Amino acid sequence: MLNNKRYLQILFFIFTLIGITTFSYAYYFSKEYPLPITSRISFDAKIKFIREKIDTKKIDTIIVGSSIGMNNVQGAYLEKASSHVKHALNLSVYEASALQVEQLLELIDAFPHLKRVIYSAQFSDFQHLSTFKNYHPKTLVKYITHTLNPLKEAKLIFDASKDLPFLAKRKKEWAHKHGRSNDFSYLGFDHTGSVPLHIYGKDIIKRRWENPHAAVQLPKAFDALFRIAKKMHQKGIKFYFIHQPYRQALVEKDPMVKIVIKKFSKNLNVLISKDGGYFLSLHDTLHLEDKYFADRSHLNDKGSIITSEAIGKFIDKSEGK
Repeated sequence: MLNNKRYLQILFFIFTLIGITTFSYAYYFSKEYPLPITSRISFDAKIKFIREKIDTKKIDTIIVGSSIGMNNVQGAYLEKASSHVKHALNLSVYEASALQVEQLLELIDAFPHLKRVIYSAQFSDFQHLSTFKNYHPKTLVKYITHTLNPLKEAKLIFDASKDLPFLAKRKKEWAHKHGRSNDFSYLGFDHTGSVPLHIYGKDIIKRRWENPHAAVQLPKAFDALFRIAKKMHQKGIKFYFIHQPYRQALVEKDPMVKIVIKKFSKNLNVLISKDGGYFLSLHDTLHLEDKYFADRSHLNDKGSIITSEAIGKFIDKSEGK
């Protein structure tokens, strides 16, 4: 029969072995796949991308938003089109609400030379009030800049790796769900963190192409945008809000969509201008044909080149070339 001391030694050994095994697998896993640090896989992937690929001290321009930011703005072409944008980072996260964009922008302390923020959106982004749960931006800032205390970093990695079956599932699904450029869940970042979509022909999803979003707008989402604009102004960071194109056929088809898009642009122009921000409606200025769309509001890789170049020119015009 084991005495208490021997029992505790065995128990300690077992837990130590479990801890070492878990941490070792997490380390291996993190080299190829994003650890589940947040509640969103695209956010996890972006954190991994920034840690490994981005020199945070060089970033002068951040693009933010939902998929309308991730897919509709190509940072690489923005850099080419603007003489002011030298190093862009697309910090967008799929399905991000305005409140989540506000949370994302709590990470800007990681970028000491940031000069401007570009919020790329569509009216449909203001229909939700979701937020990131258990969100710790100060810790994430230190994590992505490699300044987090080693013990705290080890704890962060360990906590993200407790569910080994979940890691195995993420690994199994990664290539199929997030490795194809003709899929809306694609996470193949360019050098700025943007994700151009190569969706044409048979890859277009009919219901997303033919059916417009509901004409719903939530006041609390606009409150978040107001706070964002005010915060950027207080920090001396130029703030741009870009209203992205919407399929014109659907605007003409549905009177309510036409009304909400017009109202959306008008209200935002006023709201953004209050704190010295810049507003640009690419829907009103570009009038893009269907061949540039992947669905009702997402652009394909050809369409997002056009919008990125237009944004670059707008920045130069606004800031003086």
